[in-house]
Amino acid sequence: MAKAFIFPGQGSQKVGMASAFVSGFESGMRVMEEIEEAISFKISEIIAEGPVEELTKTENAQPAIFATGMACVAILEKEYGYEIARNVKYMAGHSLGEYTALCAAGAMSISDTAKLVRKRGKLMAAACPDRENYAMVALLGVGSGVIEPLVAPYQSGRNICVIANDNSESQVVISGHRKAVEAVCKEAGHFGLAKAIELNVDGPFHCPLMSQAAIEFDEVLANVTTYRDCNIPVIMNFTASPIIRRGDLPSSLVGQITGRVRWRETTDLLMNDREIDEIIEIAPGRTLSKMLKRNYNEANVRSLETVAQIAEFAKSGG
Repeated sequence: MAKAFIFPGQGSQKVGMASAFVSGFESGMRVMEEIEEAISFKISEIIAEGPVEELTKTENAQPAIFATGMACVAILEKEYGYEIARNVKYMAGHSLGEYTALCAAGAMSISDTAKLVRKRGKLMAAACPDRENYAMVALLGVGSGVIEPLVAPYQSGRNICVIANDNSESQVVISGHRKAVEAVCKEAGHFGLAKAIELNVDGPFHCPLMSQAAIEFDEVLANVTTYRDCNIPVIMNFTASPIIRRGDLPSSLVGQITGRVRWRETTDLLMNDREIDEIIEIAPGRTLSKMLKRNYNEANVRSLETVAQIAEFAKSGG
C-alpha cells in the first residue's frame, strides 16, 4: 500500500505556523535559510511575528506557506528517516501548494521554487490593482454542475466570472469582476446555494483577468528555473493528471494562473486508486483534509502540522 501527500494553498497561513519546524531542528532551519537567501527577504520574521495583515499579502503568504511545507518535509525525511520516494505514490497541491508538491517531488530546487512563488505572488497581486472591482467567492452547497451554466454568460469584456476552484461536489470558488461575481451569487441562491464567502485575497485568481501575470510568469519560468523529472508523479491543477517529465511543467504552471484548479478531479483520482491507503496533508493547516472527510466518508486522511504528528506518523511506519 502507498500514501499520497497533499499540500495546501493560500489561505492556510497563520502567524507562528512554522515555529515548531525551525526551533531546534537543523533541517527545518536550513530550509528557511535557503528560502530567505533565494528571495532576499526575511520571511521567517513575518511567519513568526506577523502582523497577520502582512502575512496575508499574496507576495508573502505564498513563500511563507511553501517554507512551512518544505520544512515539514525536511524534518520528516532527515530527522525521522521517512523515505518519501519509496512510500508515496502521488503528490498534489492546491494552487500554490502545487509548487510545494513539485519541490518535494524533486522537480525543482528549494531555491528556484522559492524565487518562483515569491515572483508569482507579486505578479498575481499586481495584475488587478483596483481590488474593489474584483472578487473571489467560495460557494458552499453547490457544485460545478450547477454553477457552470450560471457563469457561462460572463466570459468576456467587463463582465467576467469563472469557476476558479472546483473543490468538490458541494464547493466551488468563482472569480472575476465583482458585479459579475455578485450576479452569479444571486442566481446560485435559486439553485441550492447554502452560503457565499468572499475570500480575502489580492485579486481574482485563476481566471482570465490574470492573463498579464501569466505572460510575465512565463518569462520568469524560462529564466529562473532548472527543471528535473519528478521522483514521484505530481497531479497538476491545470489538467488533474499526473506528470513526471520535466518538459510538461512550464505549460501547466503558466496555465494554472488563469485556469481552473481541478481539485475535485484530483481527489477523485486519489480516492479511486486502490493502492493508496492514506492521504496525508502536509503543514500548514487542515483545510484539505477536512474537505476530504466532508466529501468522502471513507477517506483515510491525516494532517501533519505539528512535530508530534510528524513523529507519530514516522513511528507508525507511515
